[in-house]
Amino acid sequence: MSNFTTVKLYIYDISYGLASSLGSSLLGKQIDGVWHTGVGVYGREYLFGSSGVSYTPPEEIHRQGLAPKPKVVDLGQTKKTLAEIQTWVSQKSTTNFRGHQYDLLDWNCNNFSDEFTKYLLNSTTSLIPEEILELPRFVKTTPLGRMLLSFLNKDPISAAQQTGNNNNFIDSPMHIIQAETASNTKFDNIPTRHCILPVMNKMKPRVNLIEQMCNRTLTPAEKEQLNDIYQLFRPDATYSPMLTREHLTLLISLMVNSIEDESTQIMMLEILQLLSEYEYIIKILSEIKGQESPMGLLKGLNDQPEQIQVEFLRWFSSIAATSNGRTMLIDLQDDIAPVFTESINNDSSTNKVKYEIIVVLHNLLCINTDIRLSFMNSISIGSAMVQYMSTPVNSNEAETFLAVFIALADAEKDIYGIAKAMEFDPDYYSSIVACQPLIKKIQTNYQAV
Repeated sequence: MSNFTTVKLYIYDISYGLASSLGSSLLGKQIDGVWHTGVGVYGREYLFGSSGVSYTPPEEIHRQGLAPKPKVVDLGQTKKTLAEIQTWVSQKSTTNFRGHQYDLLDWNCNNFSDEFTKYLLNSTTSLIPEEILELPRFVKTTPLGRMLLSFLNKDPISAAQQTGNNNNFIDSPMHIIQAETASNTKFDNIPTRHCILPVMNKMKPRVNLIEQMCNRTLTPAEKEQLNDIYQLFRPDATYSPMLTREHLTLLISLMVNSIEDESTQIMMLEILQLLSEYEYIIKILSEIKGQESPMGLLKGLNDQPEQIQVEFLRWFSSIAATSNGRTMLIDLQDDIAPVFTESINNDSSTNKVKYEIIVVLHNLLCINTDIRLSFMNSISIGSAMVQYMSTPVNSNEAETFLAVFIALADAEKDIYGIAKAMEFDPDYYSSIVACQPLIKKIQTNYQAV
């Protein structure tokens, strides 16, 4: 029997692992994933979504960025010919599996995979793992099931079919999924937002003190580089040097390895904040790799004293306030998002630290609404924010929280569903006048979820 008659089951966790990590704590039961499946045979993968039955090359939805890499299970060999399969699928696409019959919980891609594999392998029992078929029933009986439902709404084949070349299986010799470029929703009826940065006195950083506080002797070249930085903050400077990568790596290296005094470390972070106002400085920072890069330092953030964390995050806010900085942080988002999510969820993180994380996100996402996080990062950060946003705050903090929430939720509507499932109440902020436009927008979008 030819290898081309092998029947394969493609299993995709469309929560990208988040269901496994959060399922037990939020739902009271361990959930290993939110499952989408496709059936492979004769070099094709057959799928069912809201536009009916389609087929693509195997794992095409993964290559198009619509789903993670699947687990592939060989179910056995089929004797059905391709012509017989075509006939069966065509019949089913006009009876049991029409597009309008698709339902996220009661009649979805996994039900199609179940019937199709039974046909291919002449089986009277299900060949699809029980946890996949049982998940919708569990969702419907769980108070926070709507959170999982939000992932099911991201069913990749349904999203792809709505933008494909031809959504009708019968009329199309082959259905190829095309990726859809999602765009961020603009802030309708919300005033233009500006970057939030700490008010700093450029005279405050005393660069000339760094050498005195070092635990080692600086070389003449290092002293000259520090003097270049010092000139930028002197009102009577005789020249304004153009800094290089060597200047910045020296500053960061001294702060990390040669300065033990916390107040001096804070001053050096303030210097980095001020330097990051320059777009060319951001470009240099983006080229620094390793443990002393901005990203390398961020990974150890939670181990630092509170004020170090605050000033470090203000440095990231300065970076996010620039065009080059936003590009840099978006490119690094898969590394940044877990750190931010952990810090927001961490009970040992102070409210000051959590607020500064929200400010970074504000400058990153609320200034240029074409900037967005990936679905996975939006969901993880958004979920953490919703849990944190019941903390008493002042008016400026409240407005920042809600603006970031809208930026995340408008880009990924599922966050509104998650917020409702987690009983997030925007009316908590209703007494704050500045928040009224934001609350009105949230309440309007709540009604559509």
